[in-house]
Amino acid sequence: MKNLFCMGLILLCLACASDPQKEMEKKIVGEWCNPYTYESTGELRGFHFKKGGVCEAINIPSLDLKTWSIQDGYLLIKGFSLEEDGKKEVYETKEKIDLLNSDTLSLVAREANPRLIFLYLNTKIIKERVAVDTMSWE
Repeated sequence: MKNLFCMGLILLCLACASDPQKEMEKKIVGEWCNPYTYESTGELRGFHFKKGGVCEAINIPSLDLKTWSIQDGYLLIKGFSLEEDGKKEVYETKEKIDLLNSDTLSLVAREANPRLIFLYLNTKIIKERVAVDTMSWE
């Protein structure tokens, strides 16, 4: 009986210790760039998610990003969009996290047909996995 009680207590502690949202937050910290842009232009463009919820755009001058958070499986990014006429508009996204691991971030922007998904690769591996198409530059 004592062993059964101890085993139940251990399982309860393990269940409480693993918080899926916290795990996602740990995995997303880093730089994530679009592989298709890199392949076609050789430029790294994407997002830098920092600890504490700070977000910056990578090589996207039209975005002045400020914060990121994860809520109920959705990635929320907030900041400002800089328009060509100099105006600043509020920028907010809420996209469902479809896949998140150490090297891939896939976000569903629209579920309806056609389904719209954005793919990002961690900048630590993007140059290993994606070849730049120098022919498209000409």
